Amino acid sequence: MGFFIDNNGAVVEWLRQGTANPRTLVRIQSAPLMIKKEAMEKNEIKKDLYKSKNLARFSHYVGGNLYYKVEVLDGTYQFPIKTVQKSYVMDTREIEKIPTLVLAEDLGTTTFDAEIKGSELIRWIERAIENEDFIKVG
Repeated sequence: MGFFIDNNGAVVEWLRQGTANPRTLVRIQSAPLMIKKEAMEKNEIKKDLYKSKNLARFSHYVGGNLYYKVEVLDGTYQFPIKTVQKSYVMDTREIEKIPTLVLAEDLGTTTFDAEIKGSELIRWIERAIENEDFIKVG
């Protein structure tokens, strides 16, 4: 079994004997295309936010996440910003770790107003795209 990349950048499986499993071919072929598409979308979204200066509007807070909506490219998208993360502290006898919630490290001193320039939230938008949490809502 071997692999090669054709002129379009798609990965194709080649078997010396027999035929390829169609499910394997689909999985292998679509992975690089999805990566390219995600990178292209991320760059397109960033460009649009810097050019348009669209505002992200606070939507709601639930489960330790702030949710914002922003107009970008072809519609309105919603994304979360984590405000808390799990941490551990030692008990007073220093025998066991106790799970606790603390403010997320990447918040820093950022102020989260009801409306913020979308370009100022690029860091969280990129993370939402990577985690498939950048969802079209309108």
